[in-house]
Amino acid sequence: MAVTGPNEYYIISFKLFLGEDFKITDLGELKHMLGVLVTRDCSRCLIYLSQIAHIQHTITCFGLEDLTPVSTSLAVRLNLTLSQLPTTKAKNILSRIMQMIFIICHW
Repeated sequence: MAVTGPNEYYIISFKLFLGEDFKITDLGELKHMLGVLVTRDCSRCLIYLSQIAHIQHTITCFGLEDLTPVSTSLAVRLNLTLSQLPTTKAKNILSRIMQMIFIICHW
């Protein structure tokens, strides 16, 4: 569990409250949680969240390390037909990619 609050008083109070019923261990400042890298810039009061490890894993999982990113905008009012649907194998790959993108976007 990550505990945050508006100031240290509230954080300490909450941890003492939890400690009355549960054994808790303070692991210090949060660095990673659920695969997300957490970086704080205290001087600017900013918190950065990065999912680069999950993104790199997804890229490696699908063998996309050597690809070059490109812009792929669709034409305006483009009409797609059923004959343009991907094959079953491509659907399975696309489905897995979309699941991983969903995980990235909703973390």
